[in-house]
Amino acid sequence: MRTLICWSTIGFVAAAISIGAAGQKAKDNSAQPRAKAAPSKAQPADAGQAGPNQRAPDNSASPDGGKDAVRPPADIDQRADKYADEERAILEAGLSFVKAYADHDARRVAAHFLPEAEFIDEDGQEFRGRDAIEASIARVFKEHPQASVAIDVESLRILSPVLAIESGTTTCMEDENSAPQVTRYTAVHTKSDGEWLVASVREEKLRGARVHSARVQQLEWLVGDWVDEDEASVVRFLCQMTESGNYLIRNFEVLVAGQKVLSGSQRTGWDPISGKLRAWTFDSDGGYFDGSWHRDGEKWILTSVGVTADGQSAAGTAIFTPVDDNTITWQAVDREIDGVRLDDSDEFTLVRRGPPPQTADADENAAR
Repeated sequence: MRTLICWSTIGFVAAAISIGAAGQKAKDNSAQPRAKAAPSKAQPADAGQAGPNQRAPDNSASPDGGKDAVRPPADIDQRADKYADEERAILEAGLSFVKAYADHDARRVAAHFLPEAEFIDEDGQEFRGRDAIEASIARVFKEHPQASVAIDVESLRILSPVLAIESGTTTCMEDENSAPQVTRYTAVHTKSDGEWLVASVREEKLRGARVHSARVQQLEWLVGDWVDEDEASVVRFLCQMTESGNYLIRNFEVLVAGQKVLSGSQRTGWDPISGKLRAWTFDSDGGYFDGSWHRDGEKWILTSVGVTADGQSAAGTAIFTPVDDNTITWQAVDREIDGVRLDDSDEFTLVRRGPPPQTADADENAAR
């Protein structure tokens, strides 16, 4: 029975491959009866003083609200103008903002805005008024309990004793395992009753910043030599990161009764146009598939469409769930071949293979 299951899910290492497997099943049956969540963006949190979207990771900007969580302009210490105290007050307000964000206190975060303040994110979504901004930030904290933020102030200009413009970039992490996001911002500050508050923040997408490697790192847990086997069948894939870190390559093979019945490869990389992790898969029979990844809680979902080796259109979804450092579960669902729905597969468990044991000769050579 397990062998039949293996035949029906050949290529289970990705949804695209599982689609090809479904095509193999259809072929076998005709001959004889019988692999800004999309994560919600941390919205107005980057009100110039600390937005939730981000730029390339910057270790100098500490997202925990520490002294480096707001990095001031490089020449701040060399300035000796009459507004130096105002500049420092605005930067201190930024630190207070980041600290409130690190504490996930939406009310304290929103208190840095004027009651009639506005926030416009890089997608053009508008939040008008402190209450709307607070509600948006509260949703971010609810959806991302580990969200953190840091900012890099590139310019801070005091136009008058009560008006200032700040610009820079904000860096946000939804959790410790997520890829950092980056956004460029412009913030208008105004002094009200002796306190500097944010009147307006506008974001725009950071152009020219390449984040491919950071995005692909989200799937680093797939790297390794993985296997699922029993006495009759073996499914194995070897996953490696390219030297640049921009792509994840998985080579797979399926053996039944000791004979290789399918093999192929898959390349996963960041697509800056669609803003998604994309996967391109090719199997040894001649099938090819195009898919995209997204995260749903602890699960990673790969949805693919393509063409089987027999020229049939195919679609399907694979659900990958990391269990621990050495275990992954996988299931193929929502599969179709030429519009005909196929049953979902069982849930399979893959384990990471350790390095092969060294021989006495290898140990001796290593000692040399």
